[in-house]
Amino acid sequence: MKGTGDPHLDHAEALSLLRAMPHGIAVLDGDGALACVNETCAALHAWPFPGDLEGRSWRELFEGEEADRLAREGLAPARTGQAWRGEATGRRHDGLTFPEEVLFHPLEGGRIALVIKDLTEAKEAAERLESLVYRDSLTALPNRRLFEDRLAIALAQAHRYRHRIAVVFIDLDRFKQVNDTLGHAAGDELLRAVARRLSACVREADTVARLSGDEFTLLLPGLNYAEDVSAISRKLLDALRRPFVIGGQEVRVTSSGGIALYPEDGDTEEALMRSADTAMYRAKERGRDDFQLFSPALAKKALKRRALEEALRGALDNEEMTLHYQPCLELATGRVVGVEALLRWDRPELGVVLPKDFIALADFTGAILSVGPWVLNSACRQAVEWRRRGSRRLRVMVNLSTYELQQAELVTHVETALAGSGLDPDALHLEIPEGYAMQDLDRAVGALRALRELGVHLTIDGFGAGFSSLVHLQRLPVDALKIDLSFVRGATSDPNDASVVTAVIAVAHSLDLRVIAQGVETEEQVTLLRSLGCDEVQGFLWSAPLPADECEPLLAGGSLPTSTPPRGRPGRGGPRRGRRGG
Repeated sequence: MKGTGDPHLDHAEALSLLRAMPHGIAVLDGDGALACVNETCAALHAWPFPGDLEGRSWRELFEGEEADRLAREGLAPARTGQAWRGEATGRRHDGLTFPEEVLFHPLEGGRIALVIKDLTEAKEAAERLESLVYRDSLTALPNRRLFEDRLAIALAQAHRYRHRIAVVFIDLDRFKQVNDTLGHAAGDELLRAVARRLSACVREADTVARLSGDEFTLLLPGLNYAEDVSAISRKLLDALRRPFVIGGQEVRVTSSGGIALYPEDGDTEEALMRSADTAMYRAKERGRDDFQLFSPALAKKALKRRALEEALRGALDNEEMTLHYQPCLELATGRVVGVEALLRWDRPELGVVLPKDFIALADFTGAILSVGPWVLNSACRQAVEWRRRGSRRLRVMVNLSTYELQQAELVTHVETALAGSGLDPDALHLEIPEGYAMQDLDRAVGALRALRELGVHLTIDGFGAGFSSLVHLQRLPVDALKIDLSFVRGATSDPNDASVVTAVIAVAHSLDLRVIAQGVETEEQVTLLRSLGCDEVQGFLWSAPLPADECEPLLAGGSLPTSTPPRGRPGRGGPRRGRRGG
């Protein structure tokens, strides 16, 4: 400013101030030509010098359609004396574009000031923030928050235009095995590969999101018919069944999915997601590698399951769990050689819950990781007590679930049970589900060898259902096979079942393995099993599973005649059902 008191800047001072401004500034004359441009404005738009722009139309700074919009929305009001501010897409001299904030401000003499601020860094920062808030960091898929936002919008549109929405929950089956065998880095790479494969299966308007862990969700808006989702589910199943290559190694996984439709299965975000989750759990119950549609019957079952799950969490602390024992006899002598420990849950006021109703739930929820060690410890202590009272050669058989066998801590749990009870390892026989042994033979061999090194014995439980697995027996470090009860029951009436029993006994003996038949209920079955050379038997022909104190008289004599009637109260025994069931 000069000291004359003149408040106006001269031309040189105005140009100096213009050049010093951090934003791009240009002055438009009455015709819209760039009368004056500062260096920042020229640099933002990739022009070498400000003078290269002067005399050109202000439209040189924007794309054609964008310039038309700014002329209507920004320049026109400025010419009537009204300033306008908004966002636009600027065009550089090299053809690239960038986001910017634009201000049109009226000046004296009909001129217009055009002020431009580069928004590139601000936009990138906003995108990074949005990515942190709305995107899964591992897969870059939408996360739960963004999925729920999109679901809310889709519901509003579906209600307005009366079309259907499908919400699909997908959970990878046995994903933990990948982490345990190949490491977490491989598990992460598998999740990224699954995300890419799911995204390739859906339409552009659909959303694939990762909620947590190995759980993905899909939002499929704009469906006309409920049947449309069946084709989509088959496509998803097939896509995930194809092998993945992770770290140069082929990895195969399957998936379980649940599908809920708007408006049939819920008209709110929460209701649809709950219904899809319920249907997914049903798919897992049915053996996995499947998709299930939600139904009202599933809703009732889900409520019952959630109540059971809540009660299960406190069952051990409330001392509601007990063990029953079923004798196992040597067929040649009738001598009791062991007992199988079978879990029972006696709920206050509701009575006994059958193992088939809670063992699978305990596996699914992870509750088995606390129940399992309790079963081992209790069974080992009881066996020591019986041995102290005279049953010197008695062994105790304890079932292990597939989920337990996948845990690295299992060997430690077995060691702790043996050390805490003082039981000779030779007296503990662990029963392994046939399905576990045959799903991943190499992994099973390694895990079973670690258990065998403790000195315990191993039995393949429920053998025969996977009849083709006979060829793998020689690789498994086991001592015995327990024939699946379905074949034992049918052996005297169905030639096919009889053939399976005959083959299992013959192959087992050729490999120097003992054979145990479970579920024996008739003298006719005993006669057949004896003629085939079966080693041991257990079943209701001799005794139902009994509490420890009721078992003691049966064990005191050391043997049971085949004429001994089944013992135990109805409802607390019944045919042996599933793991730790009886």
